[in-house]
Amino acid sequence: MEKNENMLADAGMKFFGKMTASATHEIKNALAIINESAGLLEDLSIMASKDHPLSPIRIKDISQMVTRHVQRSDLILKKINRLSHSFDLSTQSADLEKTVCFILDLASRLVEMQGVTVEVTSPISPITVNTNLFYLKNMIWRAIETACLANKGKNRVMVSFGTDPFAPSIWFSMDTVKNDLLDDLFGSKQDQALAAHLDISIENNNNNNGFGLLWPKRI
Repeated sequence: MEKNENMLADAGMKFFGKMTASATHEIKNALAIINESAGLLEDLSIMASKDHPLSPIRIKDISQMVTRHVQRSDLILKKINRLSHSFDLSTQSADLEKTVCFILDLASRLVEMQGVTVEVTSPISPITVNTNLFYLKNMIWRAIETACLANKGKNRVMVSFGTDPFAPSIWFSMDTVKNDLLDDLFGSKQDQALAAHLDISIENNNNNNGFGLLWPKRI
């Protein structure tokens, strides 16, 4: 039991570290652009002190660029703050579609680096589960990451949801797949600890071009 909890903690730390590293990289890029813009404004102020005419259009462009990247940084920080608050409760109700979309938004840079487009098809009605929200986000990221790595061909991953609200499921499918990766889905001890903690089973879909995360049927 203790060994399983250690694996679970390791998986959570790895996930949180990966998300925060990606987010801080984006913030660093935004700060670099803001710093460059500050340098341009300083150059303009020096020119103005030497009686060179100022360009209102150029000043406006620089100001708008700074504003855009301040807003971008603020949005990234809000995402990380939201992820951090996933620790607040050990168990809570989670909307599966909203959780998938949040992780795709949070990890958009990591997905783009894989050269993959992820398409989400909404369920007919909202599907919720009572679970640990942080580890659910962790598991969904592992599923997205696995689907991106298993993808072969058109670089497209499709995410859909089961139709039975009493048997929640999320399905990840690709146009073509690297079959060797699907033969040993989530085989690491950390992934197995995550699935066991969330009471999730993992199955290949009928077409063998993807897999699903399945929760037990609720009575």
